[in-house]
Amino acid sequence: MKLIGRGKTAEIFEYGQDTIVKLYRDGYPEDAIRHELRMSQLVCSLGIDTPQAHEIVAIGNRHGVVFQRIHGAPLLNAMIRTPWAIRKHAGTLAALHYDVHAHRAAGAFRQQKQVLADAIRAAQPLTAAEKDALLHYLQQLPEGDALCHGDFHPDNVLIGEKRWIIDWMTGMSGSPAGDVARSVVLVRFGTMPSGTPKMVRGIIELLRSRLLNGYIKQYLQLSGMRYDEMERWILPVAAARLAERPDAEEEERLVRVVRQRMSAIS
Repeated sequence: MKLIGRGKTAEIFEYGQDTIVKLYRDGYPEDAIRHELRMSQLVCSLGIDTPQAHEIVAIGNRHGVVFQRIHGAPLLNAMIRTPWAIRKHAGTLAALHYDVHAHRAAGAFRQQKQVLADAIRAAQPLTAAEKDALLHYLQQLPEGDALCHGDFHPDNVLIGEKRWIIDWMTGMSGSPAGDVARSVVLVRFGTMPSGTPKMVRGIIELLRSRLLNGYIKQYLQLSGMRYDEMERWILPVAAARLAERPDAEEEERLVRVVRQRMSAIS
């Protein structure tokens, strides 16, 4: 099979004439793979433009999901190529995210607040007392049953014959405000993968604040959501991100913002 893509948890290979296989690394939890299959099928049934998920296959000692093959390039690439159009790109991101949240997903297999609570408990840089305080804070936030992506950022939007939204392994039901907060945390505090060219890093750093401001402004205009509704979710979302073991630079940023915000509300 021909390798056509590689990520943190999986590799993408050609698989048949019009399909690819997302082959997870050895030892990746099988229940998480089944969740991505079911979640992708649910999202496709709602009419959202996402690659159709067919089945789970075993190749050697690895498992993967067979998907419809689509053609497109990440929105992140378009941002780097045409930084002068960042307002347009931010609008695309906001509009697609708003369209996702227009769908109800009470049967989406995972619930947002439970996902966040589990991640906060697993966040190694935080003390037991900090985790208890964060879990109490999280429980005060509103419930929701909207479809949420859980990892919505410019690399998970492909622009081609359609605007595709990919990688639903983090999909869940919950509050749109919490899902927007997750995107804000990823863009604001995330770091580029090692090996990213210096020039690309520089462009991303220059665009980061403009993308965030444009995305938030346009999402709030589309949805009618207030800024403070989203802002309340930044604290638990940033804390939960720590469970994903980000690199040292991002971890330092996240721990600092979590403790600053906890201090402000205590």
